Amino acid sequence: MKKYSLILLICVMISTVAYLSTGALCKPINKINPRPGFWGTTERLTNKDDSELLNKPAPEFELVGLDGKIYSLKDFKGKIVVLNFWFIACKPCVNEMPVLNEIKNIYEPKKVIFLALSLDSKEAVNSFLKNHQFYYTLLPGASEEHKKYKLNAYPVSMVIDAKGIISFVQIGGPNIGKNLTIAIEAALKST
Repeated sequence: MKKYSLILLICVMISTVAYLSTGALCKPINKINPRPGFWGTTERLTNKDDSELLNKPAPEFELVGLDGKIYSLKDFKGKIVVLNFWFIACKPCVNEMPVLNEIKNIYEPKKVIFLALSLDSKEAVNSFLKNHQFYYTLLPGASEEHKKYKLNAYPVSMVIDAKGIISFVQIGGPNIGKNLTIAIEAALKST
């Protein structure tokens, strides 16, 4: 009897985890960013702070890129900036890179800036790039910046408008191509 009770308990625990990981905690994005074009899209929210920065000034940062240059958010004042927060061991982060690369190729000629802030070290990112392509300007060792932006789930993409305001946040990869394109287009129209 104890054996069956233990098996039942394990099954209930597995079912609960499966239920919660399939979207039971999802909210419509229009609760976060009620702008036309975003209705019906969902994103995973694990904490009320996930969207705390939306429609607020983007926290400043200064990081050394893989190319050895220093990148500061203030250097891009007046431009639209797309940020991606990621790390190597995050499978969804890696899976969305081809779509993010396509978006960069489309919007970089329109003077949109693309920065990817990684939790990983410079060495780890360089090693990763031997087998993967990510066309954003890569800023490794950004753990303090991840804290500043109050991140608790990955991947995260943000759009910062020309005024330095975070106009779009998406946690997780569902529909990232479509949603990020809409957000960039909206930011371009408002400049």
